[in-house]
Amino acid sequence: MHNPYQTPLADLDTARAEEIDTPPEVGGFWIRVGAQILDVIFLSPVIGLTFWLSSMSRYFYAIWLIPGTMLGMFLTVYLVRRYGGSPGKLVLKLRVQMQDGAPVSTKAAWLRVAPVLALSLATNIGSAYAAMNLDQATYFSFGFMQRAAAIAALSPGWASLAQTLMQVWMLAGAVAMLCNKRRPRPA
Repeated sequence: MHNPYQTPLADLDTARAEEIDTPPEVGGFWIRVGAQILDVIFLSPVIGLTFWLSSMSRYFYAIWLIPGTMLGMFLTVYLVRRYGGSPGKLVLKLRVQMQDGAPVSTKAAWLRVAPVLALSLATNIGSAYAAMNLDQATYFSFGFMQRAAAIAALSPGWASLAQTLMQVWMLAGAVAMLCNKRRPRPA
């Protein structure tokens, strides 16, 4: 199956592929993994803040639904459309582009991440529901890992299904990257 929205390797300081009549170079699996790791490092202050705030109130999961979704859309739609990738991709000189080398359209940027955003939102709604159904004393008696396990156990079945589908989707994306015939071959 061909994915026209896959991340190619492109030097952001040079002309686009159609301007120099060569096909765009496709980024390999490990450089993409590196970009993901850099994104997590760049987001670590936000991740730490959410861990800390979730320990302060059982309502945090509900309060974080809108800002968390907006942050996800900013990173995966706006930055890809505006700059060609997330901060990790840009640091490693990767650029998301259309198959012909053109910048990603807004529609393509949305379609690229819509399944993960929708499944993530469903999972987060289920977590918010479960956290609010825990009584205050029980919520605060748990450590972080125990609290996460209790929230997962109390989440509605549809939220657990959404989380499983999101993990399957992401695993399928990794397998597709590994099996991509256009990826660079090791020398």
